[in-house]
Order: sequence, then structure tokens, then C-alpha cells
Amino acid sequence: MLYFSVVQSIALLIAPGTRHQAEPSHGFTFTLPDTPKIIIAAVIITITIVMTIYLLVRIPMNIVKTGNKIVHKTAETMAPIVIKVQHKKDTKKLHARLTSKLILAIKLLLVVIPIALTAASGLLEKQSIDYPIAIVVGCGLAGFSVAFFAFQYVLAGLLRVKMPGLW
Repeated sequence: MLYFSVVQSIALLIAPGTRHQAEPSHGFTFTLPDTPKIIIAAVIITITIVMTIYLLVRIPMNIVKTGNKIVHKTAETMAPIVIKVQHKKDTKKLHARLTSKLILAIKLLLVVIPIALTAASGLLEKQSIDYPIAIVVGCGLAGFSVAFFAFQYVLAGLLRVKMPGLW
């Protein structure tokens, strides 16, 4: 009740009541905007659509290229260390085979870590999304990622693409 009286008094202070009534409108006429306004609006709409399409194509491509560089660089850096730890001789064949295995392991790790964090989010006291919804969405996205990785490797096998050529 107190809140309403405060709001009412502020409303009366800002917009005091009028003693006379507003005159009703006699009719509505629809007129088309001027030609320059139509041209400017069309140009703005066209630029917005082109920028949206460009960004929707370009941003995922940049993410994939950056991810590809990071995964391959990490695998190339880790391969000699793993070979040294295994006390094996560093040969080109072993290096290439180990690099492709490391790339697959890194990809799987990039899928498993978000799933583990999603599962651990149930331990949080306050969540912005319901826990079952987060689990379903997280597992669904992880499933899509694994399916796309599997599809990529199946296509690589069918099309005889070398493993280093894969993302």
C-alpha cells in the first residue's frame, strides 16, 4: 500500500492531471514514406543482412582454424615428449602415428571436460539453468561433437585422407 501511494504521488508530480479532455482523432491516413527514405532503409537492411551472413559464416571458420592450429601445435609439441617418456627412438613414422593419436585424445578431452564441468555444476548452490536441462543440453552437444568427429574419421577413411590432414 505504501508503494502504491509513493508511485501515485510521483506520477501526479510528474504529470499533473489535466482539466480538459483530449480531442479524439478524426481518422487515420496511411501515406507511403518518401523515396529517399525507402532507399536509405533498403540500403541499411541490405547491409545488415550481408553483415549477418558474413559473420555467421566467417566466425565459425575462424574458430575452426584457430582450434586446428592449437590442437596440431599441441600434438606436435607433445609427441617428442611422449616418445622420450616411452624410451623409444624418434622416427618419422612413430612421430606421425603418435601425433594423430594425440590429436584424437585432445579432441576427446575437449569434449569430456565440458561434460565433467556440466555434471559438477550440480554441486553449485545457485544455478542460472536447471540442472536436468544443463545435463541434457551438455550431453546432447557432446554427443553431436563425438558424432561429427566420428563422421570426420569415417569420411577420411573412405576418401583416403591422411590423418595429419584432418582437423
